[in-house]
Amino acid sequence: MRFGLAGFLLLVVAAPALSRAPSWPAGDAEPAALALLFPQSATVERQSLAAAHRAGDAAAVRAGLGRLAALGYAPSEQTMILLAPHVPAAEMETLRRRFAANQGRVQASGLLATVPAEHRLVEGIAWDSETNRLFAATVVSRALLVREPLGWVKVEGLDTGSLFGLAIDRRRDLLWIASGRVEQTPSPETAFRGLIAVDLNSLMPAHRLPAPGDGSPADIAVGADGTVYASDPLSGALYRARPGDAALGVLVPPGRLRSPQGLVPAAEGRRLYVSDYGRGLAIVNLADGSLTRLESDVSTMLDGIDGLTAWRGGLIAIQNGTNPRRILLLTLSRDGRRITRVRVLESNHADWGEPTLGFVQDDRFLYVADAQWERYGAGGAPIGAEPARPTAIRFLRP
Repeated sequence: MRFGLAGFLLLVVAAPALSRAPSWPAGDAEPAALALLFPQSATVERQSLAAAHRAGDAAAVRAGLGRLAALGYAPSEQTMILLAPHVPAAEMETLRRRFAANQGRVQASGLLATVPAEHRLVEGIAWDSETNRLFAATVVSRALLVREPLGWVKVEGLDTGSLFGLAIDRRRDLLWIASGRVEQTPSPETAFRGLIAVDLNSLMPAHRLPAPGDGSPADIAVGADGTVYASDPLSGALYRARPGDAALGVLVPPGRLRSPQGLVPAAEGRRLYVSDYGRGLAIVNLADGSLTRLESDVSTMLDGIDGLTAWRGGLIAIQNGTNPRRILLLTLSRDGRRITRVRVLESNHADWGEPTLGFVQDDRFLYVADAQWERYGAGGAPIGAEPARPTAIRFLRP
């Protein structure tokens, strides 16, 4: 799920001062300072580049374009025409070749299933390995779906809002669902905002955990001890509920993160990895809620990440807020504080629309390949005359 961070001349609210420590600051800073604070963010680099263009600083424009190329980003043709007066022709031609290479296709997945177009705006999926059932969550239809031998069936009796991320806790036989409201939610005043747990055996509701205040959770994860975590991309908050809690509590208050999305609890139980959509990947200390940056030894863009999933000690990241859109496998250092290797699993796939969230099924990674957020406006009203497509769910082997 994304919330308008893609414009080239985007304004920003961000960090106060530079530090050698990889902290995650909050507040205001100039674009050039932000670029140092978040070196793996193409969004932040583009903001710095826009400021250099407005100032007529040709050297800074040329340096910024070089950094974007190294991150794997590819600017639009409109942007290249706008910036061309700052760059010598031969150098611009070299940059164009580098950006074209960044747009190269990497296609390794196959089609697993399709959700019929009548089920509108599929955001999250989950696979129950015990029963070989595939679940899907819909935003506009406000329904949890399960794939049965004869097709997709709505799970009744849940009283939801728009549904987003899904997570399975098989130790407790629970499927957790994030329920909330966004601009595309039909009848938003009736939407439940919080987490719903469904018994995996009966598919009946087992728990309902309301979000605090005006909170609206979207992505979700479950720790080994049964603690559930959720992100709120609208307020910037992170929530947490331990087994037995009757409601979600605030782990990270609004204002520290701009738009938190996917999240993954570390196996050791002390940290939480979270994607901040416009900035990159953060590490949350679960003892006190403090934030640091997940550093990378590899130059690659780590912003625009929607789905974030654990994979054999590392992370799989779905980027839909970058150009090109990509799926990455991130290898972590032994202490879990650095990215030591980045492998592009897929990029700029010819059959993609907007990939969103994924789920691990044994040795495969399943993901929503075409959510179609762009087709729905306020209250879920269709945009344009073209009908919605069936939603593709694809799989790959990392």
